[in-house]
Amino acid sequence: MVSEVFLRGRNELFRRLKRGGTLTEELERMVLDAYGGRGKRALEAIKQRRVIKRGQRWFVHGKRDEYEVVQKFCSCRDYVMNIATEKAGVDMCYHALAKNICEVLDAYYVLEPPIHDRA
Repeated sequence: MVSEVFLRGRNELFRRLKRGGTLTEELERMVLDAYGGRGKRALEAIKQRRVIKRGQRWFVHGKRDEYEVVQKFCSCRDYVMNIATEKAGVDMCYHALAKNICEVLDAYYVLEPPIHDRA
């Protein structure tokens, strides 16, 4: 279960992301403060341009595979084992966090056409 302290920090983080429009050092620190190691991996995924938008669908290249993210839900093992079961104390795996940061900023992702549109 996520704590009230976590929720306040997360809400403030996303408020500032929406307002600022860019990922500053201060916002990166807030990501790390709220999400710890998952935040670090999310920032790495963003900086390494591993967040992809295909049509209206979002994907993140992880360590072993590409994972689809819908809102805060992810197809990865961490989401299933730790986030959905509320063992992690946070509300998103790093794939979902990276996607949500990119979506709020409308930046940092690689835009690809939907698979059915490719030749």
